[in-house]
Amino acid sequence: MTAWTGLNRIAELKAGETLFVSAASGAVGSVACQLGKLMGATVVASVGSDEKAAHLNALGIDKVINYKTCDDISAALGQAAPQGIDVYFENVGGEHLTAALDNMNDHGRIAVCGMISQYNDTAPTPGPSNLANIIIKKLKIEGFIVFEHWDHYGEYAQQMGQWLATGQVQAEQTIYQGLDNAPSAFIGLFEGKNKGKMVVKLTD
Repeated sequence: MTAWTGLNRIAELKAGETLFVSAASGAVGSVACQLGKLMGATVVASVGSDEKAAHLNALGIDKVINYKTCDDISAALGQAAPQGIDVYFENVGGEHLTAALDNMNDHGRIAVCGMISQYNDTAPTPGPSNLANIIIKKLKIEGFIVFEHWDHYGEYAQQMGQWLATGQVQAEQTIYQGLDNAPSAFIGLFEGKNKGKMVVKLTD
């Protein structure tokens, strides 16, 4: 529901626009990519491995960037979306936000769901040096937490239920077996070891 809320209610993604999703192979990002396609957008995704890129390519995502193998995320994003970005679904922060601000179109919208690159920082992280683009490009940036949008759950459930039933949306899981592996699963979230939702299975 976080992906659905960010695209529908926060960013108001429209058919024909270009969507950029960071952390695009995770639980939220992978669904945001698929919903973007269903909503008629061109979707550009950023992931941290070639395996994850191949998975998103198989789902029909238009362009996938492996940010760990490119020298400049902003330049790579510009090459992947020379038409510019209309909506950015923000999961990462840091260099990804800088790259998005460089490549946003006028009146673009940024739905801020998370900033995982900063969660374990032990010192304040410097902000992007290009924040003036918010003014120059007349951008809208809005953070959100899905808990505040439960009044739209019925609409979400109806749409998502149909998409899951028809296979138009795939809900991926990475499963660790046993409670003893819960710490490894949790740390794996920050190391990008999951495709889709990270799950610890307690019993067979």
